[in-house]
Amino acid sequence: MSLNLPLKWQVPALGAILAATTLPLAITLYRQSNAQLEQRNTIEQQTATVAENERIALDRARRCLLINERYPLVEGNNAWYDPTNRKDKRLLPSGTALCSAASGYTAEVDYLGTVKNIRQAPIEKITQVLRQRGLIR
Repeated sequence: MSLNLPLKWQVPALGAILAATTLPLAITLYRQSNAQLEQRNTIEQQTATVAENERIALDRARRCLLINERYPLVEGNNAWYDPTNRKDKRLLPSGTALCSAASGYTAEVDYLGTVKNIRQAPIEKITQVLRQRGLIR
Protein backbone atom coordinates (compact mmCIF):
# COMPACT_ATOMS: atom_id res chain seq x y z
CA MET A 1 0.00 0.00 0.00
CA SER A 2 1.40 3.33 -0.98
CA LEU A 3 0.51 6.53 0.84
CA ASN A 4 2.72 8.84 -1.23
CA LEU A 5 4.42 9.95 1.97
CA PRO A 6 8.04 9.80 2.98
CA LEU A 7 8.93 6.50 4.60
CA LYS A 8 9.37 8.01 8.06
CA TRP A 9 5.70 9.24 7.98
CA GLN A 10 4.11 6.11 6.55
CA VAL A 11 4.19 4.07 9.80
CA PRO A 12 2.55 6.81 11.95
CA ALA A 13 -0.01 7.47 9.20
CA LEU A 14 -0.91 3.77 8.99
CA GLY A 15 -1.18 3.70 12.81
CA ALA A 16 -3.55 6.68 12.74
CA ILE A 17 -5.70 5.07 10.02
CA LEU A 18 -5.79 1.78 11.94
CA ALA A 19 -6.75 3.57 15.17
CA ALA A 20 -9.48 5.57 13.41
CA THR A 21 -11.04 2.42 11.96
CA THR A 22 -10.80 0.18 15.05
CA LEU A 23 -11.54 2.71 17.82
CA PRO A 24 -15.35 2.80 17.21
CA LEU A 25 -15.45 -1.01 17.29
CA ALA A 26 -13.41 -1.07 20.52
CA ILE A 27 -15.75 1.47 22.13
CA THR A 28 -18.81 -0.54 21.08
CA LEU A 29 -17.34 -3.78 22.46
CA TYR A 30 -16.41 -2.02 25.72
CA ARG A 31 -19.97 -0.69 26.14
CA GLN A 32 -21.46 -4.13 25.41
CA SER A 33 -19.23 -5.83 27.96
CA ASN A 34 -20.15 -3.20 30.57
CA ALA A 35 -23.86 -3.68 29.83
CA GLN A 36 -23.53 -7.46 30.12
CA LEU A 37 -21.63 -7.13 33.40
CA GLU A 38 -24.25 -4.75 34.80
CA GLN A 39 -27.07 -7.10 33.74
CA ARG A 40 -25.29 -10.07 35.36
CA ASN A 41 -24.80 -8.10 38.58
CA THR A 42 -28.47 -7.09 38.62
CA ILE A 43 -29.60 -10.70 38.19
CA GLU A 44 -27.24 -11.84 40.96
CA GLN A 45 -28.58 -9.12 43.28
CA GLN A 46 -32.18 -10.11 42.57
CA THR A 47 -31.39 -13.77 43.16
CA ALA A 48 -29.62 -12.92 46.42
CA THR A 49 -32.58 -10.79 47.56
CA VAL A 50 -35.07 -13.58 46.82
CA ALA A 51 -32.87 -16.10 48.63
CA GLU A 52 -32.52 -13.77 51.63
CA ASN A 53 -36.30 -13.17 51.78
CA GLU A 54 -36.90 -16.92 51.60
CA ARG A 55 -34.35 -17.59 54.35
CA ILE A 56 -35.94 -14.97 56.62
CA ALA A 57 -39.43 -16.35 55.94
CA LEU A 58 -38.35 -19.92 56.74
CA ASP A 59 -36.60 -18.80 59.94
CA ARG A 60 -39.81 -17.09 61.02
CA ALA A 61 -41.87 -20.18 60.16
CA ARG A 62 -39.93 -22.09 62.82
CA ARG A 63 -41.36 -19.83 65.54
CA CYS A 64 -44.50 -18.24 64.08
CA LEU A 65 -48.17 -18.13 64.95
CA LEU A 66 -50.19 -19.73 62.18
CA ILE A 67 -52.73 -17.39 60.60
CA ASN A 68 -56.04 -18.82 59.45
CA GLU A 69 -57.38 -16.77 56.55
CA ARG A 70 -60.97 -17.40 57.69
CA TYR A 71 -60.28 -15.78 61.07
CA PRO A 72 -57.28 -13.55 60.51
CA LEU A 73 -55.32 -12.15 63.41
CA VAL A 74 -54.42 -9.19 61.25
CA GLU A 75 -57.06 -6.58 60.55
CA GLY A 76 -55.95 -3.48 58.75
CA ASN A 77 -52.39 -3.16 59.90
CA ASN A 78 -52.91 -4.33 63.49
CA ALA A 79 -52.33 -7.82 64.84
CA TRP A 80 -54.92 -8.79 67.49
CA TYR A 81 -55.10 -11.54 70.11
CA ASP A 82 -58.74 -12.34 69.40
CA PRO A 83 -59.21 -13.62 65.83
CA THR A 84 -62.99 -14.00 65.78
CA ASN A 85 -65.00 -11.22 67.42
CA ARG A 86 -62.41 -8.58 68.29
CA LYS A 87 -63.80 -8.36 71.85
CA ASP A 88 -60.26 -8.41 73.18
CA LYS A 89 -58.63 -5.13 72.12
CA ARG A 90 -55.09 -6.20 73.03
CA LEU A 91 -52.52 -6.27 70.26
CA LEU A 92 -49.93 -9.01 69.86
CA PRO A 93 -46.57 -8.31 71.54
CA SER A 94 -43.55 -6.96 69.74
CA GLY A 95 -41.42 -9.57 67.96
CA THR A 96 -44.27 -12.02 67.38
CA ALA A 97 -43.88 -13.81 64.05
CA LEU A 98 -46.97 -14.60 61.97
CA CYS A 99 -47.17 -16.98 59.03
CA SER A 100 -49.69 -18.25 56.52
CA ALA A 101 -49.55 -21.77 55.14
CA ALA A 102 -51.94 -20.81 52.33
CA SER A 103 -49.83 -17.99 50.88
CA GLY A 104 -46.30 -18.54 52.19
CA TYR A 105 -46.14 -15.06 53.71
CA THR A 106 -44.53 -14.36 57.06
CA ALA A 107 -44.44 -11.10 59.01
CA GLU A 108 -43.34 -9.62 62.30
CA VAL A 109 -45.28 -7.53 64.78
CA ASP A 110 -43.50 -4.34 65.87
CA TYR A 111 -43.74 -2.49 69.18
CA LEU A 112 -46.94 -0.67 68.10
CA GLY A 113 -48.74 -3.94 67.37
CA THR A 114 -48.60 -3.39 63.63
CA VAL A 115 -47.43 -5.87 61.02
CA LYS A 116 -44.11 -5.10 59.36
CA ASN A 117 -41.35 -6.78 57.39
CA ILE A 118 -43.52 -9.06 55.26
CA ARG A 119 -41.51 -11.77 53.46
CA GLN A 120 -42.52 -14.70 51.28
CA ALA A 121 -41.16 -18.18 50.75
CA PRO A 122 -42.49 -20.97 48.53
CA ILE A 123 -45.68 -22.41 50.04
CA GLU A 124 -44.36 -25.98 50.01
CA LYS A 125 -41.31 -24.97 52.06
CA ILE A 126 -43.42 -23.08 54.61
CA THR A 127 -45.87 -25.99 54.92
CA GLN A 128 -42.97 -28.41 55.37
CA VAL A 129 -41.67 -26.38 58.33
CA LEU A 130 -45.17 -26.07 59.79
CA ARG A 131 -45.69 -29.84 59.44
CA GLN A 132 -42.45 -30.48 61.30
CA ARG A 133 -43.75 -28.26 64.09
CA GLY A 134 -47.07 -30.14 64.09
CA LEU A 135 -49.18 -27.07 63.27
CA ILE A 136 -50.69 -28.54 60.08
CA ARG A 137 -51.21 -32.02 58.69
